[in-house]
Amino acid sequence: MVGNTVDLDNPTPEQRAQAISDLRAKLSAEENDYCSDLDIWRFSVARQLDADKSAAMFKEWYLWRKSSGIDDLPVAQATNQYPVPYPIRGYSSVADANLTAGVMVKEYQLKVNKYFGGGCWHKRDKDGHPVYIERIGRYQIKDIPRKCSMGELFEYHYLMQEFLSRTVFPECTQLAGRDVSQQVVIFDLAGISIGMLSHIPALNMLREMLAKDQLYYPECMFKTY
Repeated sequence: MVGNTVDLDNPTPEQRAQAISDLRAKLSAEENDYCSDLDIWRFSVARQLDADKSAAMFKEWYLWRKSSGIDDLPVAQATNQYPVPYPIRGYSSVADANLTAGVMVKEYQLKVNKYFGGGCWHKRDKDGHPVYIERIGRYQIKDIPRKCSMGELFEYHYLMQEFLSRTVFPECTQLAGRDVSQQVVIFDLAGISIGMLSHIPALNMLREMLAKDQLYYPECMFKTY
């Protein structure tokens, strides 16, 4: 199946099922058991329903998760007491909270949040997608590359993405009565300056982080404002 014959934003059930079947046929039994049809569909869409390219992308993702211990990250959920990695408001699976110091919060999390923080998950849009407000003007942009390593930034960001995938999306899915696997991001530009936009070391770090998102968390963005 090729993507130019399918409306990827509105496929028929048959087209979606065929794409999922095509990709699953190229995966091992272990890989198939590891993922949901929703995971398969995201990788299929990311590579325009080219099953070979989607399989290559999926296998890289699978190996990365296993080798990096992503499944073992301390993700806050209703069934545990792990702290939220970022401020959140308006969800029932976790209480409204900010990231604060505590026995289960690592020092690097507080450090990255201090210089890179400012955002918040805030309820849902009318279609049930979680809304994330990114307050870029609150970044201490020059301190990010000076005081945070790339490894710390990645680990913090992956924890946020896993929280979104394992906690926020499932609650939104349950409330909407359909699969919800994409978020709305609102960029609040209050307080932003030209100097922030031209600080190359920090921008390079953010660019690398976004590149990893495209590889490991594809098709998770619904709209940006």
